[in-house]
Amino acid sequence: MLMFRGATQNVYRTIFSIAPLILVFLLSGCAKSDALWGVVDKVCRVNYQQKHDPAPCTQIYTPTQDLQHGFTVIQNPRFHYHFILVPNTRMSGIESSALLEKDTPDYFGLAWTMRHRLAYEYGKPIPDDVLGLALNSAYGRSQNQLHIHLTCLREDVRRQLKAERPFIREQWTLLPDTLLRHAFYAKRVVQPTLMGVYPIRSLAEPFNLTPEQLAYYGVAIVPTTFDTQPGFILLATRVGMGERNRASVESLLDKRCELLQAIPAQ
Repeated sequence: MLMFRGATQNVYRTIFSIAPLILVFLLSGCAKSDALWGVVDKVCRVNYQQKHDPAPCTQIYTPTQDLQHGFTVIQNPRFHYHFILVPNTRMSGIESSALLEKDTPDYFGLAWTMRHRLAYEYGKPIPDDVLGLALNSAYGRSQNQLHIHLTCLREDVRRQLKAERPFIREQWTLLPDTLLRHAFYAKRVVQPTLMGVYPIRSLAEPFNLTPEQLAYYGVAIVPTTFDTQPGFILLATRVGMGERNRASVESLLDKRCELLQAIPAQ
């Protein structure tokens, strides 16, 4: 029994020691499709329960100790300004039917709060409008566990969306021009917080999309202002809307955060 316990402890020590390498591997898109859930469920959660340390994850949030309705935050070991939110319950991705249910946590609203961690990493405040959130389609992702990306926007994406704000309405309409060579639907939301927006439901309801149909879509969120009022641009594209479009909306983001270099010193 002692030998078995010692061997088990050695296995856990080995897993924890190589876990940061596993994160690098899976966030680069080279790992098996269930690797992300394995790290969150079998490494971070176990470490959190045993040592109150979520490593190699950054945070495990469990409201009233309810693991199923909490979420985990992961910081990319390669790109320190790149964070992802992962639900603490098994969910495949944008096609998860739970995202259409009213009692499901507001994962996009919660993911937006991660920007404070990004600012802490940067060492000073970051304007909201240099950031973006992304949830890839089932055909444009590497991991089959729901995860929402938060990092900086690409500079060219930010510039184009600023120019096209006057054409973005309160209903989903096609952007006048392609974005990174792909067609996108866009919708404006004028409110200071992302909480309560529920982008997936906002997309599914007007187009009558089933979970199976949602699998073909990628959704991104870009903070901005409309006539000085804070708000957000909701973006969606579908697999096949343009050549080689897999609806991997993560491509709108820049994990190196080169936009931060253009922020004036304070």
